[in-house]
Amino acid sequence: MSAPIHRVATVREPDAVASLFAEVRVPFSFAPARPEFRYRHRHDGDEHLSVVRLGMDGAFCSWGDTEVFGVTDGRATRYEWSTGAEAGTGLGSPVLFRPGHPTLVVGDALEATTINLTRPLLQGVADTVYGTETSVAFASARPITDRLGQYWTDLAGMARDTVDSAAFAEPLVRAQLSRHLAVAMLECFPLVGDRRERILSMEAQTRVYRIAVAFFDGHASLPITVEDAARAAGTTTEALVRAFRANHPRSLTPAAYLRTTRLAAAHADLLAGDPARGDTVRETAARWGFSHPGRFAGAYRAAYGVPPRRTLER
Repeated sequence: MSAPIHRVATVREPDAVASLFAEVRVPFSFAPARPEFRYRHRHDGDEHLSVVRLGMDGAFCSWGDTEVFGVTDGRATRYEWSTGAEAGTGLGSPVLFRPGHPTLVVGDALEATTINLTRPLLQGVADTVYGTETSVAFASARPITDRLGQYWTDLAGMARDTVDSAAFAEPLVRAQLSRHLAVAMLECFPLVGDRRERILSMEAQTRVYRIAVAFFDGHASLPITVEDAARAAGTTTEALVRAFRANHPRSLTPAAYLRTTRLAAAHADLLAGDPARGDTVRETAARWGFSHPGRFAGAYRAAYGVPPRRTLER
């Protein structure tokens, strides 16, 4: 994952506004209602996510198509949008901008947050969460319900707080935030296709995930494999990977989950161990399936902050 992006700008030329739009892959035109205006722009993100906070003094209109999926949520004296046969207001409700749906926006005194996600990111999350490989397509720019619209607004606030924290510099934090926002976008706005089938797919994946987790936790000391867990859950290895990606808080694969579980068990044994009894790091590592002491020590240090020998000899 690339380094995080942080850009702050205040511009007073229409072409400069359009250039800032293009930087976040939303190449809209921009036309202010009067020559004197000010546009304020803050962009934070990475190659898949952009959180843009913008402020527009005065009236304006903007037109174009977007290269990313983006949701705008904000306050304004006026904010109206139209795309194809659909039109509405962005006052009090977030608006989804979709590739392939050129949109006209007319506004005045706008303060907004726009969250953009790339198509590969959103498609990958959709494939994982729903277990399908159909192209992501939304049926409307409006949220499914007012409640889900409010949920998105609250989530946008959480995203701003995360961006403003030092933690945003960490790739894992950005990856988790991006996934959270992608799932919310898929659930808050109406997708083309059968929603009931998607819900059933999510429920089935959750069931498979829980069965496999219980299997791993209960049999970690045995020579089990990911394929064994898939059989226990009545699914395929590929489907089990999707279930873990969709349900695990850190999107671990089944293999990574099993490795983490065994590492935790080795940690517990080291805490209870006694070198005077002949307990060794090598023996403990091997007992939990880590055949290479050096790699075990590296993984242990990454997880617990100290070498395994220090834990054993404390």
